[in-house]
Amino acid sequence: MLKKLMLATAALGSFALAAPALAHDGHGRGHFRHHGNFHPHRPVVVVPPRVVHAPPPRVFYAPPAPVYYAAPPVVYRPAPVYGPAPESSVSIRLHFPL
Repeated sequence: MLKKLMLATAALGSFALAAPALAHDGHGRGHFRHHGNFHPHRPVVVVPPRVVHAPPPRVFYAPPAPVYYAAPPVVYRPAPVYGPAPESSVSIRLHFPL
């Protein structure tokens, strides 16, 4: 019960503190109305800007660069030369069954 009473007191206290900020000056709905010295403004004429149509700009493209294809260069490699296997070759004799 004490908790509810404290909550209600806090709510009413916050409204009481906010009341001066929300107060109205008592002039009714015409708060922003001019009192006696209101002069209506002159009518304002808004003229849209002139629309000027211009042709699209001329675009010039450079011609593409010429492409010349030539035959690839001929490469002559010497034929492989295999001599006799050397007699002093070393073998560690690893035999793996497949």
